[in-house]
Amino acid sequence: MGEYEEYKKIRESNRHTFKLNFADDIAAFDTLFAQLRLAWSLLGAKRDSKGASHTGLLLFSNILIRHTVFGFENLACYQSSLAWTTYRAGLEAFLIIGKFLDDPGSAQIWLNRTSSQKQDKKAYAKLFNGQALESKAIPRSVALRQVLGRLNDEFMHPNPFFTYRDASRHDDGTDLSLQIELFDTIRDIHEAHLVAFMNLFSVILEDSGKVVEALVGGVDLKRCSNVYEKTNLKRASQLTVRTPAASLSWRSLDFGGFEQTIR
Repeated sequence: MGEYEEYKKIRESNRHTFKLNFADDIAAFDTLFAQLRLAWSLLGAKRDSKGASHTGLLLFSNILIRHTVFGFENLACYQSSLAWTTYRAGLEAFLIIGKFLDDPGSAQIWLNRTSSQKQDKKAYAKLFNGQALESKAIPRSVALRQVLGRLNDEFMHPNPFFTYRDASRHDDGTDLSLQIELFDTIRDIHEAHLVAFMNLFSVILEDSGKVVEALVGGVDLKRCSNVYEKTNLKRASQLTVRTPAASLSWRSLDFGGFEQTIR
């Protein structure tokens, strides 16, 4: 069997293991995901109080929805770092929605990003980079924008954290080798990623519900509320106690708020 075929076989085996180990999280994901799709689908069926349509935002909410699936799928395959790299685009798309709602004119600046004109590129960078991505329309945009920055720093670029995270050194006194891991090897570290991902997903769902409700109404905000954090806080705390590596890594793993609560 070739290396690629073996890689695919391990991914399939990992999916089966994940289903056995985390059935409750799969059920929670299905519930949250259904509410996310339902909330954003209202933009295709309703107009705001002035009769205006906001269907253009569906392009970006669809990116959020699609990459939520991609992220969870990588967690199910025990490839946690890939969960964050694939989820990142969805988070950024959500933050861009907030910018458009704060200032509809910013959509043209976003559209002109590919222009060859220097002033267009500068205008984009000024409005859609760093802290500028924070908006009034999204309640927790400041925290979510900080999450995006951490994803960029720790999962998108080969800086020291990225470079050393999945590498292990083996020295038997004769030969020295550097092994690169394709899959998570420590269960508690993987579970810490899972809990953090699900909590961030829940935060985004809650804010999505509030954004759509403010636009067109009809959202069941109770069903969109972040209950995952409340029901999994003890679990997150136990992870940090049980596995020192998970405890030391919470700054990198916790993108939803557990770290501040546990401390």
